Amino acid sequence: MSFEERIRNASQTNKSRIVLALDLEDPSPERLAGRSKEILEKVSPFVCAVKLNRQLVLSLGLRNGVDSIVDLAHQLLLPTIMDAKLNDVGHTNEFMTRTYADIGFDAIIASPVVGWDDGLEPVFRVANSRGMAVILLVYMSNPGAEMFYSLMAAQGREPARPVFEQLTELAVQWKAHGAIVGATKPEVIKRVRQLAGDKLRIYSPGIGAQGGDAKRAWEAGADYLIVGRSICQATNPAKAAEQLRNEAL
Repeated sequence: MSFEERIRNASQTNKSRIVLALDLEDPSPERLAGRSKEILEKVSPFVCAVKLNRQLVLSLGLRNGVDSIVDLAHQLLLPTIMDAKLNDVGHTNEFMTRTYADIGFDAIIASPVVGWDDGLEPVFRVANSRGMAVILLVYMSNPGAEMFYSLMAAQGREPARPVFEQLTELAVQWKAHGAIVGATKPEVIKRVRQLAGDKLRIYSPGIGAQGGDAKRAWEAGADYLIVGRSICQATNPAKAAEQLRNEAL
């Protein structure tokens, strides 16, 4: 089953388009692993996928650490996304993609700024052979992202256009599954949707803690919301996830 099918099935079953960003921090690996699994189990009925960042990878390691969280997510019928933001040379990107695939991740996030040749070509090649989806970073959710992603740039004799528009077109050209576009920029979400049509799924992080508004992101064209701190740092994570899920409905 493809990632597209997995996340669609989970979304339909749980009536949710919320992706849990399980990006916790704790100096104790034991507490970190326990808390991550506890939150995952509690919010699982209200989300459609789980995204893991490098906080857990660096603190727990992949083997006998993060892999157990990936396994739990699969037991709960939730697909997993590795937020690797791959942006290195080809052989390094290939190794990381293969390693995360071995752990069991269903999708991986990469940065298109490294280009195709000896950049992301190995990522797509490995991902396609292993049944993984590739989601490309088109516009980040932090305030400083505007300095680069909205930068006007020209190729050859073409008129200058914002970098994020060119990255969107590359994502479509390379047949990526989706694009990351911050919920803090609904006008960018709308433009990415115009450019990509139905060829990309838009994942929008930055809800709550970073100031992004769920309703505005939906109306602009987001397919899924990526939510971390607003759920994980809530007194009752399950209630917070359910409320976000219901707002989306």
